[in-house]
Amino acid sequence: MRRLVLSLSLAALAAACSPKSGSEKKGPFVAEGNGVAVSAEEFKARLDEQSPFIRSRYTTLERKKEFLDNLVRFEVLAKEAERQGLDKDPDVQNTLRKVMVQKLVQRSFGDQEAAGKLPEAETREYYEKHRDEYVKPLRLRVYQILVKAPASGAERAKKQDAARKILAQLRAEEKKNQLAFVSVAREKSEDDATKALGGDLNFRSRDDLEKLLGKAAADAAFGLRDGETSGVVESPQGFLVLKVAGRQEAVDRPFEQVKVQISQKLYRERKTKEFDEFVKRLRETAAVKVNDAELEKVAVQGPPAPGMPAGGPLHGAQPPGMPPPAAPVAK
Repeated sequence: MRRLVLSLSLAALAAACSPKSGSEKKGPFVAEGNGVAVSAEEFKARLDEQSPFIRSRYTTLERKKEFLDNLVRFEVLAKEAERQGLDKDPDVQNTLRKVMVQKLVQRSFGDQEAAGKLPEAETREYYEKHRDEYVKPLRLRVYQILVKAPASGAERAKKQDAARKILAQLRAEEKKNQLAFVSVAREKSEDDATKALGGDLNFRSRDDLEKLLGKAAADAAFGLRDGETSGVVESPQGFLVLKVAGRQEAVDRPFEQVKVQISQKLYRERKTKEFDEFVKRLRETAAVKVNDAELEKVAVQGPPAPGMPAGGPLHGAQPPGMPPPAAPVAK
């Protein structure tokens, strides 16, 4: 456990500490030795990187010394690594290049303060064009059994009787099995589009249902609680039995509530486009040519055997030099 904690501590410090040697740093120093130094500015910068909760632990001199001890430990280890020539190691150089590219991308495209300061007219225009993302009516998960019938006449009365018999069968089966509606719909429904799905109409708003099944059906569905089954309901297509299996509550998020999120989204999209154009210009300047023949010769390792972990430090990682993917606007 101690070895694990030490490894993690060193990794964290390696990511945080300055690569400058002691002789290159500027004082005043909180710790100084033979080729090793920690400046007051550096100490404060490393401490400021911690969360407020962690920083609150280091208000006394003794606690500050504990934090400083970790920084000194890293400095002496780094000094020894340099003495052994590890700063020239290919792995170290490769890691340095990755960090350098990350810094370049962050400096050029990572101004988070600007993300929430786009003109309000621009963010409002987006809101109006995508209003359905922020204002949504209540929607119900509705299932149906349809018995088709003509608009009038004796045949319609027969079909109504058939629908009542189906409802009676359904109520009897639902006493034993709450999922009976799906099986009865597959057997009895005459709606070709939903019969194989057990009558599932998916989530529908009141307006959706009214356009699809008529006002009486929409009123009936929106009068049901989750899990309830309706009686026989008339519709332009014939007679319906409906069931409500769930609901998505209405959403009404006014512009003032989401304008910062929209601004951040538009900013990320803009910066991603600028980044792509920046890389395109660099590639054109570099005049990169791909050698297909040599590329074809490169052997690619297959997937690991069952039960073996997928290896490689970049497994599942974002390619180096790419900005982080844009997070969706919260709905």
